[in-house]
Amino acid sequence: MDFDDPTILELIEAADSSETSEELSYGSDSDVGAPDMQDQNPLEDTPIVVRESSELDDIGNAIKSLLDEGLAMEAMVRISRLRTPDQGDVLLMLPGEHRTTLLSLLAPSVVGNILEQLGPVRAVQLSGDMESNQLSRVLDETRPDAAADVLRGLPDEVAIQALLGMQEASSVTPLLEYEDDAAGGLMTPDFIALRDNMTVMQAMSFIRGIADNLDPEDVQYLFVVDRNGVLKGGISLSQLVLGRPYQRVSLLIYPEAISVPVETDREYCARLMERYNLSNLPVVDEGGKLVGVLKLRDMLGVIEEEATEDMYRMIGLAEEEKVLGPFWRSVRGRLPWLIVNLGTAVLAGYVVLLFQSTLAQVIALVAFLPVIAGQGGIAGTQTLTLIVRSLALGEVSTADAKRLFLKEIRLGLVHGLALGLIVGAIAYVWKGSEFMALVVGVSMMANLVVAGASGVVVPLGFKALRIDPALSSAVAVTTLTDVFGFLVYLGLATLTLGLILGDL
Repeated sequence: MDFDDPTILELIEAADSSETSEELSYGSDSDVGAPDMQDQNPLEDTPIVVRESSELDDIGNAIKSLLDEGLAMEAMVRISRLRTPDQGDVLLMLPGEHRTTLLSLLAPSVVGNILEQLGPVRAVQLSGDMESNQLSRVLDETRPDAAADVLRGLPDEVAIQALLGMQEASSVTPLLEYEDDAAGGLMTPDFIALRDNMTVMQAMSFIRGIADNLDPEDVQYLFVVDRNGVLKGGISLSQLVLGRPYQRVSLLIYPEAISVPVETDREYCARLMERYNLSNLPVVDEGGKLVGVLKLRDMLGVIEEEATEDMYRMIGLAEEEKVLGPFWRSVRGRLPWLIVNLGTAVLAGYVVLLFQSTLAQVIALVAFLPVIAGQGGIAGTQTLTLIVRSLALGEVSTADAKRLFLKEIRLGLVHGLALGLIVGAIAYVWKGSEFMALVVGVSMMANLVVAGASGVVVPLGFKALRIDPALSSAVAVTTLTDVFGFLVYLGLATLTLGLILGDL
């Protein structure tokens, strides 16, 4: 990025020249609009309204009926009345052949907008319904970071064919070198960067010179680089406007702009942007050169994906599974963890089997087995959910283990005492045995203490071992509470069996 030309006129001319366009990246988002075959909205005077999901279902069914009757143009006109995100939702409701028909009628720029709004997984699904040459044209009209996400999700041969047909492949190819869950794989190479030796007047004139290609959000905060492209700081538009015309930009910048290396994990980037309220996060290479920008609107999807991933892993579901996804994919994703859970259930059952003689003599003890195990499982999952969420948000770390452990022990004692008194009273009223009531109550309290402790130890232990804390932690916690709860309950019952039989 070179802005050594001294005059404002030359700066503006440089902004329009091919040489400068190769050296300077600046953000531009296509306007949201309704589709047609000629990049124009056939219903320009039709107001676009916000649709409820139930309305979209009805619209999707109506469009399907039109396509079934061969009325493709009417279907295209109907979908053109929707906002871009709604267009994507409706397209994905349709059978594959109907999607292909509508996609062939829509302008590449419109389909590109739809792909940007859908997010990576659903965008890949929609892209699979396009021919290679059509997909190439669409990806040329899509933001480079969104295009890279689509190409990563497609089969290798399809992605390579589409990439070879793209005119803007040079802006997408560098992004494919990075992992899709790293800052380099999520960043957009389109950004505005000012040179540190520019004056305020030169900077403002340069921005005006490329105003037609800008999204207003892109100029709220600008990045400043030196002649080698190394990030030197940032400056807000308000600072630039209030600066003196011939004052150097370098005198106005925040010199310590927050940035991340290209290999930074996406979850960390999202937390960083949330913590410091950043709308744009610069991404730099190992030499400190500004190579891209992460935008808040794109990171919102990352936050949702990370939350979904953690939630799925806690209960042993595959991250890629969808409610209406392929049947056998759901089988492959769920069955292994169900088998693991079966093994843990068999272990708990074996513990019960060890005390069969006790249960045979006092069959009433069986009634409280699911009560004690169930309460322990719920309490453990409550603690586990809080810890996993806090770890994901960076609110706690392994250094907080002792404090968290002691807190959950105290909570377990309080909750266990309250629930133990209740269930003990029920046992006493039912059977009239104070020793049976004592066994049930003490076992409940002990299991809730263990549940709280395991809800802390399991995820923090996984974290210390560099294993994702959400990785089926719920299965581990439930197993611990079941096995320990049965051991304590039936062990105490065995020790006091003579006293209990005496009461009964």
